[in-house]
Amino acid sequence: MVIKAQQDSTRKPRSIRLTLYGDPVGKARPRVTRTKTGKSLTYTPSRTAQAEERWKALFLESGQTPFAEGTPLYLSLWAYLAKPHYLRKKERLPISKPDLDNLTKLVMDALEGLAYHRDSNFVNITQSKRYAVYPDPPRVEIEISEASEND
Repeated sequence: MVIKAQQDSTRKPRSIRLTLYGDPVGKARPRVTRTKTGKSLTYTPSRTAQAEERWKALFLESGQTPFAEGTPLYLSLWAYLAKPHYLRKKERLPISKPDLDNLTKLVMDALEGLAYHRDSNFVNITQSKRYAVYPDPPRVEIEISEASEND
């Protein structure tokens, strides 16, 4: 029994790494409009819906399996934005949209039910937003990994 416990403690936690190339897109609020009959119609903006579909397709194409239900998880997210030409060289940190929380929410909502059971499984989230350094393109990189009790 002790040998098995030692093997489990040295086991490397499983992780999923994905990179979605293109300008980072944050989760937009649902829109509400009224029909001619006065009924409310709620819809997700197309840019948000398209970005979520791209994340889903990326995960499915990767061929990775989802984490087991009830597994505590870590999420690391790195967003690399295109640097506008008008910024000076010293301005290295983006303080513009999209917001980090909206970037993270879009990724978590897109992969919920595919890569993991529920977003409540996340016990730690690390986020970062930077400008992409030429020649690297704008992108969002994520790593989802199993959380261990030792961390």
